[in-house]
Amino acid sequence: MRVRASTRVTAGLFAVVAALLLSAPAVLAEPVDPVADAVLDVAGDRLEIEVAQQRVEAADPARPVELTWDTSSIKPGTVFGDRVTLRASVVDSGEPAAEPVAVPVASTGTLEVDLPGPGGHELRLEATAHALDGRPLAVESVYALSVAEVARPEVAPQVLPPAPRPEVIAPSPQVRVAAQQPPTATGRVVIDRGHVDAVAPRLLPDGLHIQVKDGTVAGTTTWREPADVELKATSASRTALPASPELAFLGAAGKQVFLLPQTQRADVLWAGWSTEELRPADVSGPVTWSLTAVEGPGAFGLFTTGSFGEPTVLFNSTDGLPDVQSVPLGTHAHANWVFAEPGRYRLTFTATAPGAGGPLTDTETYTFTIGDGTSPPAQQPGTANRNPTTALASTGPAGLPAVTGLGLALLASGVAVLVITRRRVQEKTS
Repeated sequence: MRVRASTRVTAGLFAVVAALLLSAPAVLAEPVDPVADAVLDVAGDRLEIEVAQQRVEAADPARPVELTWDTSSIKPGTVFGDRVTLRASVVDSGEPAAEPVAVPVASTGTLEVDLPGPGGHELRLEATAHALDGRPLAVESVYALSVAEVARPEVAPQVLPPAPRPEVIAPSPQVRVAAQQPPTATGRVVIDRGHVDAVAPRLLPDGLHIQVKDGTVAGTTTWREPADVELKATSASRTALPASPELAFLGAAGKQVFLLPQTQRADVLWAGWSTEELRPADVSGPVTWSLTAVEGPGAFGLFTTGSFGEPTVLFNSTDGLPDVQSVPLGTHAHANWVFAEPGRYRLTFTATAPGAGGPLTDTETYTFTIGDGTSPPAQQPGTANRNPTTALASTGPAGLPAVTGLGLALLASGVAVLVITRRRVQEKTS
């Protein structure tokens, strides 16, 4: 089955985005009367579909039926990526479900669905999205589909000589996906605030690449090679280490450490990771994310904060590497990145995913400069300093007051980080 989408962006969308950047919380629009086949909205932590009618009628099975959708009630900055994925399928047709189609928020448009034979059928519309903290959101609606019988005049077949069949070489799934990917930017940058997915694997024509998905400019996504990016934790990220046994590898309670937090703050870098660019058609399982090496003046840790303040350590540089996480496809998550001492760190990550032709893998080394005065004294030619405005990124949650102590951060509500397993390889001592 084929599904084709068209979109009409609501007038004034850019004004809405600008208004959101100047306000703290993302506010949902007032409810609208359902004038489309599917009016989508977000209520609390749920994705919802409101329908005008549960019946769809098609006069001619040879022509696709149009389902109209409306995401006007979902403001930009409400769901990750400002997009909702729609998939339509005729339940009893025996045909596989159509490829999902990503549609923007604050818009209206149509989905064209190829029809089965005449008669009564069930048409299912599924909608999915991701909350800003990485939690999946999903909802579906089922319509009664009635396809009319159309009498067509018989036409004598016209016999033509067989035409030569040109040789068609189908692109590999890897190349097909890569052709849809935006280009990688060039030039060095220093990023010390705003939202980035620091570790974001995606497929390019020559294979799997771990890259930095830079969202520090509102409404713009820029892909960068890790070697071109310096991620900086300024003195604003300094905080006191709490009395937590799980975090004792970073130092004694009260020690001053540098924290890039799990929840967004306007004055420091908000770093996460993402597997949203990898499609199940090309990658058949979760991504294995490994921390394989750490060079720097002190310990490094990555941990999440639970709802009751308890930390869960994902990476610990002091007890033997590699540390390994299994990250499902479609994940966008954040955690606390903590550095025990100021200075320059080099973190090496490896990402591996099962592809159709065998494992896909890439290894990249990231540079983190911790504390003021740790950057190079002068930038090289072609280097840009990325110092975004203090407005929170449109992909982040509602504005939060600055957290001055890690103890308060441990009491914050935890982000739903989609991590399945963790294993650590211990170094043997003689």
